[in-house]
Amino acid sequence: MEEGKADILGLYMIQQLTNKGELTGDFKDNMVTFLAGIFRSVRFGASSAHGRANMIRFNFFKEQGAFTRNDDGTFKVNFDKMEIAMKDMSNLILTLQGNGDYEVVAKLVAEKGVISNDLQADLDRLGVAGIPVDVIFEQGVDVLGL
Repeated sequence: MEEGKADILGLYMIQQLTNKGELTGDFKDNMVTFLAGIFRSVRFGASSAHGRANMIRFNFFKEQGAFTRNDDGTFKVNFDKMEIAMKDMSNLILTLQGNGDYEVVAKLVAEKGVISNDLQADLDRLGVAGIPVDVIFEQGVDVLGL
């Protein structure tokens, strides 16, 4: 829950800072990037705490209609519903942690902390297309020729 809270409240805080004029740009770009980040992260799997947290958010967003999957396998964010889902997910996590309701948390993790067969097929397409899971930067004095 802690990993999920950090991520979803991070998005919420970006929204608040944008609304106050402290950050510039369109908040919609942040919502798209947030969803894309979930895809990147779950390619490592859903067994870690962070992987499960990402899947909980993904499945919660899906149930809330925060995005749709197009016939071609691409995804589209529904910005109005994404904003509501972001707030609802923040509320849910904070309430569960505040109440210390371990049974409800265990049920949430068991039901939503998994990769569906459909999503796994989409993730597999990324692998077949040769899209790397992570980018490795070679750096240092030798690489720079210094």
